Parts: sequence; C-alpha cells; structure tokens
Amino acid sequence: MRGAADERGAGRVRRPWRTVRRVVLGAAGAVLLVGAVAFGIGYWIWPTPDPRLIAAETNQSVAVLHSDRTEMTRIVPPSGDRTMVADLHGEVSRPMRDATLAAEDISFYRNPGFDVAGILRAMWAQATGSAGGGSTITQQYIKLATGADEHSYFRKFKEVVLAFKVTNELSKDDILKAYMNTAYYGRGAYGIHAAAEAYFGKLPRDLDPSESALLAGMVQRPTENDPAYDPEQGRARWEYVAGQMQRHGLVDAPADMRLPETRGRTEWKQENTTGTAYHVRQLALAEAERAGFTEDLLQRNGASLVTTIDADAQRAAEGAVAGVGGPELHAALVAVEPGTGAVRAYHSGTDTVGGYDWAAAPQQPGTAVDPVVRVAQVREGPTAVVACDGLDCGESAQASPTDPDSVRDTAIRLGLLGDEAGRADVVDLLAGEHPLSATDFATAYAALVDGHRARPHFLAAIVDRDGREIFSTTPDSRPAFDGDTGRVASGITRTIWPEVRPRPAALESGRYYSMTAWANGFTSRYATSIVLSAADAENKPRSLVDADGRPLPGESTAEKIWEQFMISVVE
Repeated sequence: MRGAADERGAGRVRRPWRTVRRVVLGAAGAVLLVGAVAFGIGYWIWPTPDPRLIAAETNQSVAVLHSDRTEMTRIVPPSGDRTMVADLHGEVSRPMRDATLAAEDISFYRNPGFDVAGILRAMWAQATGSAGGGSTITQQYIKLATGADEHSYFRKFKEVVLAFKVTNELSKDDILKAYMNTAYYGRGAYGIHAAAEAYFGKLPRDLDPSESALLAGMVQRPTENDPAYDPEQGRARWEYVAGQMQRHGLVDAPADMRLPETRGRTEWKQENTTGTAYHVRQLALAEAERAGFTEDLLQRNGASLVTTIDADAQRAAEGAVAGVGGPELHAALVAVEPGTGAVRAYHSGTDTVGGYDWAAAPQQPGTAVDPVVRVAQVREGPTAVVACDGLDCGESAQASPTDPDSVRDTAIRLGLLGDEAGRADVVDLLAGEHPLSATDFATAYAALVDGHRARPHFLAAIVDRDGREIFSTTPDSRPAFDGDTGRVASGITRTIWPEVRPRPAALESGRYYSMTAWANGFTSRYATSIVLSAADAENKPRSLVDADGRPLPGESTAEKIWEQFMISVVE
C-alpha cells in the first residue's frame, strides 16, 4: 500500500514539472512561430537594397580622362572621394579582400548572411549595455545601405531578414563589393577607392597585405583606429587584423608585414592636379553642363568626362613649355586639330591650381595679325591658282591693297571677329589692338589647313561608371570660304607660305610692343598657337621685362617652343 501511495505522490510531484515544461515549450514554439511568420512577412515586404541605386544616389568623383581614356585628373565632391569599384577582383587586391574578411567576417562566403552566435552576443550586449558586435559583412552592408543605425531589437531583426534576403538575391562577390564601396574608412573617405587614395595615394588594386590590414581595421572605429590620430590604438587594431590574417592562412609571409606609414590626414584632400589640368577639366565640365550634364548629375552617376586632349601631345606641350614660364613670364599653348576643332594639347601658362588661364585670355596680338591681312589680300587680289598634280603645283598672286571690308570678312570667316563686328573692330584688329587668345589663333590657323572652321572643344564624350558612352560631342564645323573651300584654303596657304610644300609646316611670329610675343602656325595634323605674357601679382599685363628691367624671352623663344612641340608631335 505504501508503495502505491509513494508512486501516486511521485506522480503528483512530476505533473507540475510536466506542466511547466509544456508551458515553456509551448511558449517557445509560439515565439518561434511568430518569429517565423514575422520573418516571412519581413522577407516579403522589405525591399532589398540595390547597390546600383545606392551608387546612383551617392556623390562620387568624376574622372577627367585623356582621349585614350587614361586619367588626367578628378572632380572631387565636397563630401570626399566616393569613386565606386566596378570589378571587385580586377580593381581590389587579393590582400585587401582577405583583410576585410579577417577583420569583419571570416565565414562570409559560407554563412547565410547572418551568424546565430553573433546575433546572441549582440542581443546580450543590447540587454546588458555592454560592448558587443557580431554583425556579418552582409548585415553591415544592410546597415550602411539603409542608414538604420539605432540600437533596437527591431532594427537588428530587420537587418537579419534583409541580410538573408540579400544573400539569396546577390552573389557574395557583389555583396562584398557593395560593402567595400559603401563603408566609411575615416579621413572623409567613403569606399575602398577613396580610402586607398586617402591613406596611401594608391589604387585599391595596388594595396599590399600590411596596407590592407590597416584599411580593413579602420571601419570599426574610423577615427581612433587611424595611427596618425592615435598611434597606440592604431597599432593595436592593425596588429589584431594582421594576426587574424596570419591565423587564417591569408598571408604567405607574415614576417614581412609591418605597420605601414600613411599620408597626412588631410593631404589627400588637397587639389591633386596641375594648373593646366584644372583648367582643362573646368572647360570640359562647362561643355558638359551646356549639354545638360551638371556636375551634380555627373557625381551622382559616377560618370567620367573623356576630353579631346591627346596624352602624348599634352606631354609634348608640357615639355616644350617647361623652364620658360614662372611668376613673371607665362607661356601658354593651344593645339587644335583641323577639321574637328578638338583641342589636342593645352597649357594654361600657370602651374597654380585655379590660377589665371593665359591660353584663353584675350590679349593684344600686335603684328601677329599680319597673316590675317595677307589672307584677306590674297582672297581679294588677282590670284591665279595653278592646278596641282601630286606635289607639283604652284601659285601666283598679286596682293591687293588692304581693304577693311575684306579684312573684316576674312577675320569673321576665321573666327577672329564676331559676325556683328563693326568698322571700329576692324580698325583695332589692323592696329593689333583687338584682343585675341591663343585659342582664337589656333582655331583660325586650323581653318587655313582644310578650309573648315570648327568650334574648338575640350569634351569628346561622357561615359558611365561601366565605361558605356552616354554622350558624345559632334564637331561644329562649317566652310570657311565659298566654293571648294578646301581648294581655296590650299591656294591661300601655298601663296602665303610657299615653303609649306618642302617643309610641311607654316610658322608666323608676332609681338605687341613689349607686352606679348606670339608664334602661330600649322601642320596638317595640328594648328598651334603660343603666347608669352608678363603680368603683375593681380594678373594685369605688363612689359616683358623682369623686376630689374631686363628683357624677358620674346618672339624667338615663342618660336622655339612652337618648333619643339610640333617636332615632338610629328615624330
């Protein structure tokens, strides 16, 4: 009897525990069910952050390219350089990709977008108010893409749902690329492209393991982890990431890793360009804006400006001008392609970024306008052009007296005077007083090569971040002369410059008292103008003499620059 009673007593003891267990399991099941339903609803209604849309909404640097699409300079938005990486494996070095995984999420390529243990750690940290992380790279990308950074369980839940959804819809490489394009690395640098420039003056593809470990460690605390800001904390963070790379076998020779030196914290934000490149980019940007592509639009779309500037011709121009200019003397050069008006080489005459553009500045030409008068005389005078057979041709001309109306018409056709120019403008032109720029002269001489006056331009095309052309410039060209304009131009040039046949180049020099010195001319490939100017501190022209009254280089120097440049580009 006692045994039966004991069994009944034990049964009564066990039943409460069964009840508790059932309640607990039921509650847990209900929580899981509710969680699963909520997860499914969130998966269905919350949109996946699209890396392309995020890139489109992000102000990025606008690359300014040579005609061969090599980089000349950049237009950097005030918020910093945000150039997007398009090809993860082609544009980011393997050590940089590995360092990012080692620092943030070594299981990235295996996990479903979140890590359960990490989530539990984050929940405990949230509940206790202690430090804690646990977010995967995918979760961090979601946080960066949505801008949701508040500390709440709902935000964490939504982050996990979207991380799982993104993992199902995008490749791991695309997620890693999106993260590296969006992450903030400190120093005002958003994305790995800007970070590599800000810290090391490099492209992401050139980062070595030591540099990669430093950059990968920056995202956690973008200011404190910077060795230039806090040397002790910066070294500790670098050692942690480098140690993780070694631990997971991501570094072949760990003994070779050393904490790298970085650039100054603000050095990268300075204008990384030359005075001439600055002026070219501003001129190309102005043409883009006239075509409807504002600077803001270009930055939001990560577009690039392809200029007409030929990289080799530009190097030749800079080499020819080198050593001539300075604080007292400015040597400007413009080379225009006949027929198209494309400016192939340009030197603004200053090395100061944002300084005065002497190539575009109208200045008194003086005797440099004499060839225009001679062209007018040949056009109006009794000229006989002998028919050409190959290279055997000749011309004879009898120059007529200078006719102001003829000079006016010729100057308008060559683009040196506007269509509304009056007699006073012609008088000033004949006196060498009507201001003209090197761009004006280069354009005029280009018209004498093939008989077509083309508007000079610096913008060739606009391409999107994937290199696809979204706009191209159509040359604005019109006949400069009546009838067979090319034949007329040929007759004029062979009359005025008979040496063009044996030596395929025409060169004319000129000067305006002691204020400016010019060298203008053409080959079949380029029409080029050189102008030497002196100026005071406020860029006001003055005599070509130095502070001690000694003459500065004049016409002969301008001719030497012209010849050196033209020989270089012909060769």
